[in-house]
Amino acid sequence: MAPLTIQHIGIHVANIEEEMAFLSLLGAEVTSISETGRRGRIAFVSLDGVWHHNFALFEDGEPLPSGDSQKEKRGLDHIAMATDSRKSVDEWLEKLTAEGITVHGPQIQGPEGGGLTEGSCSYTIFFHDPNGVCFEIFAEPLTVSEYRQQAAAREADTASA
Repeated sequence: MAPLTIQHIGIHVANIEEEMAFLSLLGAEVTSISETGRRGRIAFVSLDGVWHHNFALFEDGEPLPSGDSQKEKRGLDHIAMATDSRKSVDEWLEKLTAEGITVHGPQIQGPEGGGLTEGSCSYTIFFHDPNGVCFEIFAEPLTVSEYRQQAAAREADTASA
């Protein structure tokens, strides 16, 4: 059986144009918009320029009450997108900040950065779309093999202490 990958994410939004203004900052383009969706308009959005859509935007939503999907106790927590290097994460930080978007980070998602010991050690930033959905851009996460090596080293250190 082949492993699964994330192909697209569906998001309920209040306004497709507002969400597309945000997503276009990330390099996304509308592939198509259906005016006849049973729940209202649906926009199909390509982030990678390869697939028909990486996001499906359903114009039947409203901004999250807290304004932050990571504070909600239901549904989506965040959407993570990989880039190739810490330098690229920093360039995204500059671009988003210049557009007036509040960005949290950069930070390391692991013990090096004060995060969880079990984290991926990726270099990351977080920010929110107009509906309060949290997005993450990250680089250089550990592979499964690298994580297991680090975990074994930590266990060995604990055992010898």
